[in-house]
Amino acid sequence: MGRAMLLFICSLIFTLIPSGLVHSWSEAPPDWDSFASQYRRLAADGKFDLAERLWNSTYAEMEQYVQTLPDSHKESWTHLNIYSSTDDHEETRWKEGVITFLEVTSSDHPYPILAEKLEHLSDRTVSSVPIEDIKEEWNLIRPVVLNYVNKAKVNEADQSLQELSVMETHTGREHFSGKILELVKEKSQQDWSTFLLTAIFIGGAILVTLLYVGAMNYRESSKNRHTMKSGHS
Repeated sequence: MGRAMLLFICSLIFTLIPSGLVHSWSEAPPDWDSFASQYRRLAADGKFDLAERLWNSTYAEMEQYVQTLPDSHKESWTHLNIYSSTDDHEETRWKEGVITFLEVTSSDHPYPILAEKLEHLSDRTVSSVPIEDIKEEWNLIRPVVLNYVNKAKVNEADQSLQELSVMETHTGREHFSGKILELVKEKSQQDWSTFLLTAIFIGGAILVTLLYVGAMNYRESSKNRHTMKSGHS
């Protein structure tokens, strides 16, 4: 009976854990976070030759990774590559867009990452950054966002940016800033809520299992002691 109960609880845990989480345990994607950190650190230190060498040596692995993704992500990758450039400034911006793509698509919790990127773009929008730069940065994150957000909301952000391009005003900057912040705000909160609920459930199930097994062992031990006392009397 004890073993059957234990098997039932374990089966329940793996049934209710999100399938994506189980998949991530069995087949972990490449560690793009480490690659991103290393590449950014080299670039920040002015070691551009090493950063370029790292990028070139890893690009083939990036393309192999993309082939494992759904078609919608493959389309995003193709769209991102349109912005590849020989201009150093534009190429740096394009590479950052590619890194964002890798970080988001390989994460079990993509919405907080997207929220952080969009918050950064929002802050730049309401500052003195030229609108052309804002447009280029938006074009590089937009293909990724489209796979996680309602397309109508993305179109609203597009429209807001188009109006801002025609007539640049502080109000227009704030309006576009608000539009991009709205894109993943709710889903980011839901993503973390789901993660926390899953963690609480798993922890609770493990605790219940341990308590149950402990209680069964204690009852069996008490029974044995009672049997031994009865045998000596």
